[in-house]
Amino acid sequence: MGSLWQDMRYGIRTLAKNRSFTVIAILTLALGIGANTAIFSMVDTFLLRPLPVKDAARIVVLASQQKGGPLLNQFSMADYRDIKSQTNYTFSDVVGYQIGMDGLSVNGRPDRIMTNYVSGNFFSALQVNPAYGRLFLPSEGETLGADPVMVLGYDYWMSHFSGDPGIVGQKVTVDGKPITIIGIAPKGFYGTYSLLDTQAYLPIGMASLENVPDGFFVSRKVRNFTVLAMLRDGVSLSQTQATLSVVSQRLAQQAPDADKDITVSAYPERLARPQPIPNNPMVVISGLFMALAALVLVLACVNVANILLVRSKAREREMAIRAALGAARSRLVRQLLTESILLALGGGIAGILLGLWGSRFIASIRLQTDLPVLLDFRFDWRVFTFAFAAALFTGIIVGLVPAIRASRGNLNAILHEGGRGTVGGHQRMRSTLVVAQVAGSLMLLIIAGLFVRSLQKAQKISLGFDPSHVLNLSMDPNEIGYNESQGLKFSKELLARIRALPGVGSASLASMVPMGYYNNFDSLQIAGYQPPPGQPAPLASFNLITPGYFETLKIPVMQGRAFTDADDAKTQHVAIINEAMAKRFWSNQDPIGREFQMATDPKHTIQVVGIAKDSRYHGMSGPFDAFFYIPLAQNFQMGSLFTLQIRTMEAPQSLALPAEKVIQSLAPDLPVFDVKTMTEALDTLNGMLIFQFGAGLAAALGILGLSLAIVGVYGVISYTAAQRTHEIGVRLALGAQRSDILKMILRQGLIIVGIGVAIGLAGAAAAGRVAGNFLPGVSPTDPLTYASVTLMLCAVAIAACYIPARRAMGVDPMVALRYE
Repeated sequence: MGSLWQDMRYGIRTLAKNRSFTVIAILTLALGIGANTAIFSMVDTFLLRPLPVKDAARIVVLASQQKGGPLLNQFSMADYRDIKSQTNYTFSDVVGYQIGMDGLSVNGRPDRIMTNYVSGNFFSALQVNPAYGRLFLPSEGETLGADPVMVLGYDYWMSHFSGDPGIVGQKVTVDGKPITIIGIAPKGFYGTYSLLDTQAYLPIGMASLENVPDGFFVSRKVRNFTVLAMLRDGVSLSQTQATLSVVSQRLAQQAPDADKDITVSAYPERLARPQPIPNNPMVVISGLFMALAALVLVLACVNVANILLVRSKAREREMAIRAALGAARSRLVRQLLTESILLALGGGIAGILLGLWGSRFIASIRLQTDLPVLLDFRFDWRVFTFAFAAALFTGIIVGLVPAIRASRGNLNAILHEGGRGTVGGHQRMRSTLVVAQVAGSLMLLIIAGLFVRSLQKAQKISLGFDPSHVLNLSMDPNEIGYNESQGLKFSKELLARIRALPGVGSASLASMVPMGYYNNFDSLQIAGYQPPPGQPAPLASFNLITPGYFETLKIPVMQGRAFTDADDAKTQHVAIINEAMAKRFWSNQDPIGREFQMATDPKHTIQVVGIAKDSRYHGMSGPFDAFFYIPLAQNFQMGSLFTLQIRTMEAPQSLALPAEKVIQSLAPDLPVFDVKTMTEALDTLNGMLIFQFGAGLAAALGILGLSLAIVGVYGVISYTAAQRTHEIGVRLALGAQRSDILKMILRQGLIIVGIGVAIGLAGAAAAGRVAGNFLPGVSPTDPLTYASVTLMLCAVAIAACYIPARRAMGVDPMVALRYE
């Protein structure tokens, strides 16, 4: 320990004497470590950080799939209860929840909150204790409409009630119904959905506030309940799957009409974020960006290693003298490694600060939603451990080769050399490192280019509707206790008064906004259509709309008619389908007049009265899915949350205030949220935001890599030119032209760049195949991207070579001949 402390003190003094070198090296490493730390903090938040409950590693998320159908992570209450009762030997407990958005009113002050309707055993199974008051009892919530009690989330309690314990026991209203607050969830517990901060919890029986369909507790076709289970000690995932296979067979036998060929599966909770999906794309994309960030760190390491190689040559005489005085080679290597590790630790500290800034910047990105999204990129022990390990590993990597080379020099040759020796070995090593830098930089730039090209393609894609000059205002009359008749009356009066405003072209209401975070879907029974053998009833998404919707969004009705005010609850239920649905279920037939039923509303037969042009609702790419529209007036009980959409004849923002005043005049307590233009509303994670984020992050890493590579190219060519000053003087004295010197230096740089480009193109093609699944509209080997990025890199690299070459061309032969 004494010698180690001595090495550290000597290393600190040495680095302090060479401040320029130390600052450059620390900043270079800080860029690499900072980029890795910022991205790792995101990966930690999304995938690694366990739920804030005891034994979180034992929690699994259940999902079901019927033969040939999609994987779903929501169950019926009846299936949940059967699974719970039949898995006692596998699971210590099974819990569930349903996400809701509700209106909380305290002392006449309305607020919109995100709620979880949970099973009675939710808190006890997760071993969560209250901060104040009590939590739910396992017996609560077993009957629809019973147990009107609520538990507030800790953060919501602190932000809206200033942490006042007196709120416990107080009566409030939720969606116009009286509720008693019985407790406060503990600090740090935000629910079991990793990306959302739950603001309040209610027993599942109170889901009646959400206008759930009749038979919510008994119908197996109403699937709204997310189910989690806690594995018993010693039970493996394979044993769990064997048990669930038996349960699946029983469910299929008990309810063949709803659960035919069903398969229930379990996924570790951290690998089921945000939803349980085989080959979770969240894991793949996280791995991709971690690899890109690691490549930036490698380029930073190469830069510092190149600098250390130069310093090792300059310090050969120092090492030789220390060896002559009795220092062992291992001691010399340890001394140089200590210095490089000190550099890396300094870079690690600076990198953590950069990573913290980067994480906060990313967390500040607007997600275009009023949902309480939990982007908590805090630096916990995993992030700090990662940063420390990266710094330590970096210090060893950048210092090992220079330390070994500096310590194994020929003692007599160095001491008698007189200052200038052979540098071929050092130069070959530095050139090899620069080749690696160019290759890595090209890979980063090409991946960034592919993401940018994908963003450009997404921006030009035809959406099937016109988002320009449309203003969105969202609201939910259910949040202030409106029933169906009150909600319908409000919607009619609202549209009449909005359409009368100056500058309004058209206006309509819709339960879904394209690329939004809310989705309606149901399984269908279609007259005259039989699913392929062994496959379940087909699923389709739908939108509840009012007359004028197609005019407002400029979606052409290709065949049949649009909805009118006559399409109300007293008339035949009707629907307008998209072209994809017509082709899928009525291929080579006329769909007009055909009928189908929704699983959640089997009492009504729906007749097709029109076909609308395909429009994008759930993503910017891929084939169009089956989609249909139904009148809000005929189906208001399916959901009172809707968005007022106004097509304006002027700037849409100018109508925001007048529209809000109209809403307040009709319903003064009704919260209005997500007030934005339709163009802004497309910037969600389901829409443009994911492309913008991917392109921005990849571009930032690409620019970092390019900067580091150019510094490396410039450094090695400049150093080479300086080492060849004597040779250049001899050549000039013997009659060489200065243009010959320029060509000689440039040739060396171009060879390095050319080799790096060839390797980088091969690496980019391999990396592109991994990224290809996240680049809709662009080939992983897109020729335009590869060509333009390669030309750009070569142009910048040639400029970096030209500067030292130009300097070498101006060498004075008389000065060069005396150069040592």
